[in-house]
Parts: sequence; structure tokens; C-alpha cells
Amino acid sequence: MYRRLLLAAALALMPALALADESVAGQWQADLGHGALISMDVLADGYWTSQTIENNKVLATMAGTYRQEKRNATSGTLVFTPTPSKSKASQEHGAPQVETDQYTLRDNGKALRLVTRHAGSSTSGDTMDFHKQSPAKG
Repeated sequence: MYRRLLLAAALALMPALALADESVAGQWQADLGHGALISMDVLADGYWTSQTIENNKVLATMAGTYRQEKRNATSGTLVFTPTPSKSKASQEHGAPQVETDQYTLRDNGKALRLVTRHAGSSTSGDTMDFHKQSPAKG
């Protein structure tokens, strides 16, 4: 009896336990200047992939999961966790590692600013501005 109630309660809470939602989902691209680009696909189900390119050379290809903690409708925290077997990076890029970013959506969800928080530090690190890419037509 108690087992059924516990299972029913757990199933009722499943939507509340979601790791992500559609607010940050999409195909994003950041132009970092000096021939460096990051292309990122963020799925509403909590998975993401990215590729970092500099001067037409792939520096990193990553894939994994992310967790979203919303502060409000347009901001919060994203924690990207690469899957080692699906992530590769050059020596210049550095090994794939968990990244915690403060995010802000702007321009009606067409722009995404990520500010990296480095582990063990209260100061912010890199700021990256991504723009949502239009899906290919045809």
C-alpha cells in the first residue's frame, strides 16, 4: 500500500524534477572573434552538443547533459557536464570539464549570454554571446 503511494507521488513530481526546459533550447552560435566560433545545439530534454572552431580547425567537439536552474523567465544557471566518451578536445582547448554558467536570454529568446563561473571562485570568467540560428529551410 505505502509502496504504491510512494510510486504515485514520485510519478506526480516527475515534471517538477525536469533538468531543463525549452527556454534555452535551440541551435546557438557565438562568434568569439579572431576566427573562433562556438556552435551549440541545446535540447529541451537536457542534452547538448557543441563544437569550437578556430581558424577552420576544430579545437573541441563535446556532448553531454546540462542542468538548468531558472532564476526567472529569462535568467538562471546552466551546468554543462560533458560525456567523456562523446567529447574530444585539442591540447590548446584543454580537457572537457563541467562548466557552470550564469545565463541571460535577451531579444525575445534570440540571444543567450553565458558568463562562466570558475570552480572555487566567486568571480565570473568568460562571457560568451550566442545568437539563435534559424533552422534550414527546404
